[in-house]
Parts: sequence; C-alpha cells; structure tokens
Amino acid sequence: MRSIVIAAGVLLLSVPAVAAPARSALPETSITVNGNGGGRVFDGVGAILGGGGNARYLQDYPPAQRAQILDFLFKPGYGASLQLLKLEIGGDGNSSDGAEPSVEHTAGDIHCNAGYELAIARQAVAINPSLKLYGLQWGAPGWVGRNGSLFTRADIRYLLDWLGCARRHGLAISYLGGWNERDSGSHASWYRSLRAALNVGGYPNVQIVAGDAFGNDTWRYAASPSVAILGAHDNCGYPTGVAGAKTKCVSTTAARQSGKPLWGSELGAMDAGARAGCTTPCAPAMDRAFTREYIDARVTGALEWPALDSMPAAVLPYENRGLLTADQPWSGSYTVNAMTWAIAQITQFVSPPTAANPGGWKYIDSAIGYLQGNRADGSYVTLVRSTRDQWSTIIEATAVTGVQRARFTVTGGKSLAGKTVHVWSSNFSPATGGPAQWFVHQPDIKPVNGQFTLIIRPGHVYSLTTASGQGKGTAASPPAADLPLPYRNNLSAGTGEPTMLAAEDGSFELAPCHSPDGSTTCAKQTTVGQPVLWVSGRRRHPYAIIGTDRASYVVTVDVMLPQSGSAGLIGRYHAVDAADGIFDGYIFDVRTDGTFTLKLSNGGTAAYTASAPRLVKPGSATMLADGKVSFRPRTWHTLSLALSGTTIQARIDGRQVASLNDSALTSGIPGLEVGGWYPAYFSDLTITKPLP
Repeated sequence: MRSIVIAAGVLLLSVPAVAAPARSALPETSITVNGNGGGRVFDGVGAILGGGGNARYLQDYPPAQRAQILDFLFKPGYGASLQLLKLEIGGDGNSSDGAEPSVEHTAGDIHCNAGYELAIARQAVAINPSLKLYGLQWGAPGWVGRNGSLFTRADIRYLLDWLGCARRHGLAISYLGGWNERDSGSHASWYRSLRAALNVGGYPNVQIVAGDAFGNDTWRYAASPSVAILGAHDNCGYPTGVAGAKTKCVSTTAARQSGKPLWGSELGAMDAGARAGCTTPCAPAMDRAFTREYIDARVTGALEWPALDSMPAAVLPYENRGLLTADQPWSGSYTVNAMTWAIAQITQFVSPPTAANPGGWKYIDSAIGYLQGNRADGSYVTLVRSTRDQWSTIIEATAVTGVQRARFTVTGGKSLAGKTVHVWSSNFSPATGGPAQWFVHQPDIKPVNGQFTLIIRPGHVYSLTTASGQGKGTAASPPAADLPLPYRNNLSAGTGEPTMLAAEDGSFELAPCHSPDGSTTCAKQTTVGQPVLWVSGRRRHPYAIIGTDRASYVVTVDVMLPQSGSAGLIGRYHAVDAADGIFDGYIFDVRTDGTFTLKLSNGGTAAYTASAPRLVKPGSATMLADGKVSFRPRTWHTLSLALSGTTIQARIDGRQVASLNDSALTSGIPGLEVGGWYPAYFSDLTITKPLP
C-alpha cells in the first residue's frame, strides 16, 4: 500500500459493477491534493480531423444531424469538448482512408474552398471559440516536392498559401507541423527557414510542432530554437495503450529538459468502442495514455486519431475508429462512440490556457502516480487551475481486475479543502459496462476536514473536480437505413466535392462542364500530375468510391476525357491497403483510343485462396476481358458495370462489350477511376438493382 495521509469517510459510488469487498480488504492509495503545488501547464486534448478522408461524409449530412455531431465533438460541457483540432492540409493523395484535395494543385492557382477541413474548422470554432487549430500535411501537389521530399522552399510557400486560406475563412491557426511521419529529425534548417517565413509573412504567433514522427525522430528537435513544441506519434505504443496495464509512455531526457512542451501529437488507431467484442485496445486506452503521458514522459498535450469515422462503410482499413461514427448521410444516422466519453473524462475537467483563463491548469506533480505504486493497478493525475481556486483528478482503472480505494486529503489553494467535489465516471468494462454507464454524474462528495475516500472499480475512469459546467449531450440520432436503390447523383452538387463521392486517391471536385443531361457542373479529377505521396505505393492513380457495400448492383456514369488517357468504373471495391494503392475490385477501364479492359484487382485478401487460386501476388491484376470500340476524347460516353452473383457485364454507350462469370469477389462498393493524374469529367451517376 502506498500511504501518504490518513483520510476519513467512505463513499461508495452508485455504479453497477463488482460488489465492493469489506473495507479492510480493499487495497488503498492515498492522494494529497496540494493546491499550492505545481508542475507543467496542461496544453489540451484534441483529435485529428485528417489523416485519410475520415470526415468526408460530415458535410453531406442533413444540417440538423451535422449540428448535433459537431456539438458532440466541440461544444463545451456537452460531449468530447475538444480543445485542439488538427487539420490535414490536403495533398491530393491517399493518407489512410482517403484523399483530400489541395487548395493549390498548381503553383499560384489557389482555391481556398477546396475540401472540407477549413469549412468544418469554421463551424467548430463557432461552437467553441477557444478551440486551437493545428495544420499538418501528409502529402502535397507535385510542384511542391523535390526528389520525393516535402522539405523544400516551395513547400514553405505552399504552407503560407494554406495559412492564407485559413485566414480568409476567418480562422487563426495556432500550430503548424512539417510532414506527417516522414521527418527523420534532420530538418532543423528547414524549420529555421519556415520560422523566418512565418514571421515575415504575418504569422509570428503560429508555433511550429516537430517532428510529428515516431520515437527519437521527434525528440531530436529538442535544441532547435525554431521548434516550439515537440510532438511525437504513438509514444504510448501502437495502437495506443496496446500493452494494457503495462502501458508505458516515453520521451527522452533531452526533450524533458528542453523547456519545450511535449505532446503526443498523434495517439490512436484504438477501437472506438468499449463493448464486448471491441478490438483491444478499446476506447478507454485513451484515458490510460493520457495519465501515463504525464507520469512517464511529462507530455502535456494529446491528440487522438481520427476524430470521426465519417466515410463509406465496411470497405476501408481504419473503420470503427474515432469519437463518432457518421457514415450514413442519406439517413442522418450516427453513433456516439465510447471514445467521445473517454475524452470527455479529461476535457470537461481541465482546460488549456484561454482568454478567460490565461494561466490554464497546471499538473500537481505531488499528486500523480500509479495506484498502489504499481502501473498494473491503474494511474491518476491531478491538476489545479492557475487561480488556485479549483482542482481536478482523473483516475483510470481501465486494465485492472480488482476493486480499490483512494484516500484523498485536500490542502492549500484558495479554500480548496472545503469545496464540494463533483464526480463523473464511465464504466468502460466490456463485460459489465455500456452506453448507459458512460459519463455518469455520481453523487457529490462533501469532504470532512478536506478528507474523503473513493471506491475505484475495475474498468472504470473517474473524474473528480470542484469546477462546474460538465454535462452529457442529449441529441438523438435517426435510425440507420441502407442507401435506397435506385440511387441517382448527377455529381453537380455538394460543398466543393460532389455529394457522397469519396476520393481515395487524387481529387474529384465540382467544376464547370456541359454534360449530356444538361448539367453545367460535373465531377472533375483535378490533381495535376502525381502528387508527393505520403506512402509511395504501387501503380497509384485517382479513384473515388460512393454508396454502400452490396453484393449485386449496376453502376452507370457518363464520362468525358479532354485529352488522351483512360477512365472507368470500379465494382465490389474493398481496400486492403489504400495508402499503398492496392485494393480488391473489378476495374472496367476504357481508353480514348477505344481499347477497354475488365480486370480483377487483387489486394491480397484471404478470399482469393479459396475462390480464385490463380491470384497469388498481392497488387496484381488478372485480365478478365478486353477489346476495342469507338471511344473518343472530348466526347461524352456512358459506361456501365453490372454485378449480379457471379455474373459480371460491362457496357459502353449501351452496347455490351463483356459478359463473364467470376466468383473471386462477392460484395463491395462501386466507384469511379481515372487511369492517370490528368483531368476527367463525370456526370449522372446511378446505382440500380440488377435486372432479374
């Protein structure tokens, strides 16, 4: 037993869980909250909106449901109450679950309304004006790079152009990074040039975060005067907290002694849930990482990836991640995941410096540690408001099996000992917990002579505070429903990108045209030349997906190529490693010289072993049919791909050009594709049921 003080009184929280043993049998930890104590300043907890098109569908949601989702993310005292938001600086290439368009496909041609990141940020800041924004790039247009690198003079110009777009949206960017997970720690001179350019360009208050990388690559900037914050990825394991009770977070001595704030600038890939069947580590690993980040590594800021799962369902690699799942814009249905409440257990109880509280909250180094002095029994941190009039403690027992007790003594500060303590808890145990037990306000505690005790149950997170303002959002989602067929999308409406069309590589944006159905706006592939890719994959090319995972359907679209090249349709798409450019799907591609191919793309899934043993090399494609027809550039043509059971048929301008049987893929999502990094126009897309 770790004992510092003796406290009086016992509180048993009314959380349905394991019955508490007799008092004498409970292991105990004593915690002294000294309101005069001190430590590092808390910098905030947030989430990452980018890193792969994860929020693509949010802008397509009905306004009422979109507002509810944004409230659960950003509204103080309502849901996750995010304090930091990292935005992806769109780079036209896949960055995990999709691609986001750049604001500057070619040098000097700036389109500040490209993509959705800045639009969502504008809505988020309207909800919480204290929200701090952070920009980071995963990839960039080809003109920016040199020899496959983004650490160039052109990239500094590009970053300032993006900051200019943010400013035009009325947004102040507080933090800016370099190149996501591609920084070796050897670019101090580039950051020096970036710092100088920011100062000259009117952005002296933008702080640089580096290196947004793994391990010691981040901490190597400890001595760089241009880098204000050291940001590391996955320094508590990958996925975050995967070691369970043994989770340990790391930083270097040089980093801790540098005087710079240390951040977990990307923690994530945890399952969004906390119910039976969630993939370990589940959502409460975020709380486990938060406490241990400071105890082990003196990290004071953390960002979870991704903020949302708002993208086509059941076909992409990193689904079931994020604070909410919102993948049905046609129905407006969404789910508030356990991750929302895991983060709320932090953000609703402490806050970074704001205009209203410039000093923010500080850790109390004498009131942090491991329950019973053993990391296997859980961990806790305590913080005090800079005005010394409020305190909060966050306790996690997320990977613990037994009931424990904490004994508190409160001293110092501005009469802290006599203040009422509010308690909120979440039972994240997959066996005994559930949504009704997430973020529950428990009975308040009135300390006696500054002393009280708290029962700590396994699988739980507790937040104790003398501050007020906590709350749990009440908005309710409409019921879920499959995308109804027939579905028609003339690809002429949306907020910059056509409604529901999710780019996986390249950029598909609204552009002027004259389509066969009379529309004057179409979907255009706008990426010019191969971008500087976050991950250099096999044969990468632009494509986008739309709809839902189905077994049988007919997808039809009008297409026009203004120059030589090819374009087509995808059927039964499933990503295996989208960032590396390989996927499962049937690809129907037609060139402007009239040649067409129908191929089976092998992403390397186990299904191929049983149903199509001829496919043995991941990333390969098997020719199923080919031929030649009349197909010209600068002319609109209609393509159709029908899949029903094992029957696959392809048509060009109403003429059937291929009909065959193949059983390799049984379901998947439809999509559009372009054979290279050049323009192509699409209009009047339909998805219908196949004829009997």
